[in-house]
Amino acid sequence: MRLRQRLENLPVGRKLLAALLVLLAPVMLVANLAFISAAYWITQESMAPQALHTLGRLIASPALSAQALRSPDSAEALLKRLDEYAPLRAAVIYDGNGNSVAQLQRGEKLQLPQELDELQNWRVTAFRTNLLVELPHPSGRPGALLLVASSELPGA
Repeated sequence: MRLRQRLENLPVGRKLLAALLVLLAPVMLVANLAFISAAYWITQESMAPQALHTLGRLIASPALSAQALRSPDSAEALLKRLDEYAPLRAAVIYDGNGNSVAQLQRGEKLQLPQELDELQNWRVTAFRTNLLVELPHPSGRPGALLLVASSELPGA
């Protein structure tokens, strides 16, 4: 017997139950996918600040910070190495005088502060997670590294 004939021979109560099950299956599937996506996104959001701190500590090591503050070209080269790091939205290296020497931005351009003195005002209006790390320099005048986390939903 074909499925259609079997359904026609069922009592009305069972037909309603079968229809309810057919309609509920896609709803449950979509709800589960939404829950899994939300859990993944929440996990990524809580990991972004940790990742920024780890990245900041790594770049603040004496060897890498000296390389970053050597020249604008070496600072740019260091930031290019971070380009593929997904949680990072933008990064700026400031020299010992507080001037921006190199920037890395992914996606639409952000209005990042060009001088370290402008950073506090920028942080008031910035809604992304950000971290400022001091970069030690052998000359005694430390530079700084601003890391800005991505706020976009990660791709599954």
